[in-house]
Amino acid sequence: MNRPTLNPARRQAWNATLAKLGSKPGRLRKTALAAAISTIALSTPALAQITTEFSASGTTGTFQISDTQLYDLAQLGVAGPSTYNYNSQFFNPSVSGNYTFGTSKATFDTVIIVYTGSYNPAAPATNALVLNDDSGGAQSGLGLVNAGTCATANWCSEVTQPLTAGTDYYIVTTTYNAGTAIAGDVWYYVVGPGGVGVGGTPYVPPPPAVSVFTSSSNLTNSPTFGAARIIDATPGLLNLFTNLSGDRAVSNAASQTLPLLTGGSQIASQNALNGINRVIQARMDTNRGMSSGDVFEGDKNFWVKPFGSRATQDDNNGVSGYKAETYGLAAGVDGTVGPALRLGMAFAYASSNIDNRSNIAKQSASVDVYQLVGYGSYSIDERTELNFQVDVGRNNNDGKRTIAFTNTVAKADYHSTSAHIGVGLGRSFALAPQTRIIPSVRLDYTWMRDGSYSEKGAGLLNLDVKGRSTEALILGIDGKLTHQLSERALITANLGVGYDTINERSSITAAFAGAPGAAFVTYGIDPSPWIGQAGFGMVYQARNGLEISGRYDAEHRTGFLNHTASMKVRWAF
Repeated sequence: MNRPTLNPARRQAWNATLAKLGSKPGRLRKTALAAAISTIALSTPALAQITTEFSASGTTGTFQISDTQLYDLAQLGVAGPSTYNYNSQFFNPSVSGNYTFGTSKATFDTVIIVYTGSYNPAAPATNALVLNDDSGGAQSGLGLVNAGTCATANWCSEVTQPLTAGTDYYIVTTTYNAGTAIAGDVWYYVVGPGGVGVGGTPYVPPPPAVSVFTSSSNLTNSPTFGAARIIDATPGLLNLFTNLSGDRAVSNAASQTLPLLTGGSQIASQNALNGINRVIQARMDTNRGMSSGDVFEGDKNFWVKPFGSRATQDDNNGVSGYKAETYGLAAGVDGTVGPALRLGMAFAYASSNIDNRSNIAKQSASVDVYQLVGYGSYSIDERTELNFQVDVGRNNNDGKRTIAFTNTVAKADYHSTSAHIGVGLGRSFALAPQTRIIPSVRLDYTWMRDGSYSEKGAGLLNLDVKGRSTEALILGIDGKLTHQLSERALITANLGVGYDTINERSSITAAFAGAPGAAFVTYGIDPSPWIGQAGFGMVYQARNGLEISGRYDAEHRTGFLNHTASMKVRWAF
């Protein structure tokens, strides 16, 4: 401890200050956090400005905000994943008035913050009075014993703030850049009308309370951020997490609270609809040998086509992927209604079972799809054909979310409505007497809306989910190749690419039953707009007008792959 020689009057004031400090336990704890105190009289006793120097060593703790560089008081109120080290010092002024605080020596670029009453690193904006980044520091003329720089001469901080005698304050020094270590002593000075009691017990945070957002942020579990903020602000919900230990356990539990399939159930349902649409398009692809064996022979045809598919979606932007298995049956009738026009109608049913690929938050859904389809084609000339399709549908959805840390299962039951319209144009070219190629262009628009629903079975963690809609507008080009093996056998192959001009990222808005007025948004999979398609098949024409065909098709996006196998039987009458 470094003290100057004081005259009797000033020594009496100093002793009174020490007596005041001694009135609270721990104020004079001998520690590196109060390495030196020196008080210097700069003026006459009536107008005295007293300079007090003290130091604090190392890191007291950490706090988190959004920005990676700190220079403004408002930044303290924006939560985020950026972690700042700090040290703090407790003090109490003996006289009310304006006080100037500064850092005079440190090994890093300092930022200084003054708090009144108390300081809580879990809420760094609370009670903050003033913040400063760079003000020169190490002011000349103060007679500082421990003057120096803060890594660079201009990086020391200084603030001026009116203080009230007898009130507790904290001076917190942190770093300009997130993640910077605090090493060695940080030297401060306080200049004001009275002495300040320093060297008291610095703020030591209590054992950290559970913060779902902090744990999720530490593990970059971004899908949970919206839900985590609501949980932290709702004591009834936060109490459910108090028995969990460590960031990993808390973050995993947060994942279990998210909406069904993190909003991905709608994408999986849309893929099932796309499979049905491919079945219809294969039926009315083009006329007069242009299709994959689906030639309109006779005036009327009845057909039945069972199909099955298996889709896998990889994890995407921290969101768990899923696998889906779909099985269904489509049936329809069609026929000519004029020299160039053919029309048909079909009904399709599909059942899809979807499971996410997470071992942490197991979720599943089953979807029953019912689709009514109108379709047709128009021959512009003997080689060019326009085809079109319009359909509407309704889905029944059942979902389950396993919430392991509360040993509950949240169950959902809701309906979806869909609509689709598509149009394609193709032209046939003969490569050889038995071989044709048909390039085509196609545009498909799909709309789907999920109804709102309320879960049951998970108590406070049940979700009230808001209805939502999604759209897709896919522009595609395709090339089909057909080859006649014999009078009754035909093989076909196709290859194409599509681009979704809307390509919405899935999102879902929900509120916990335990916090019904606080909605949050969860963002799901962000799919690639590019879609690749390929397929091949074979058709056999029996003598009695019965036709049997089989196909394999694949659809690919980045991280997504869907395989579909189908078989069709058609009767002409």
